Amino acid sequence: MLGQIKLEQFKALEEMPQRYQSAWDGVEWEKFTGAKYNPLLCAGEQLVNGRNFYYVAEQVLSDVAGTRHLVLLGVHEHDGQYYLNREFKVIL
Repeated sequence: MLGQIKLEQFKALEEMPQRYQSAWDGVEWEKFTGAKYNPLLCAGEQLVNGRNFYYVAEQVLSDVAGTRHLVLLGVHEHDGQYYLNREFKVIL
């Protein structure tokens, strides 16, 4: 389609730093329906009441076309529990 940005075929991170991997693996991804997420880049972390870990990830929607987006999302860690921040942003 004219004017549409086509995402390249990204590969997941080969090896993520352990603290980022623990945060990603700590999210109960199976509870989320409608899309799947593949981490592409560890973007940063933030010390708050706990810690936020930020990722650039590929989002693949569960629609017929398998629509793909690039998103910025965060995982919040507090007292050993991990939660997906709901305020993620679609980048592309």
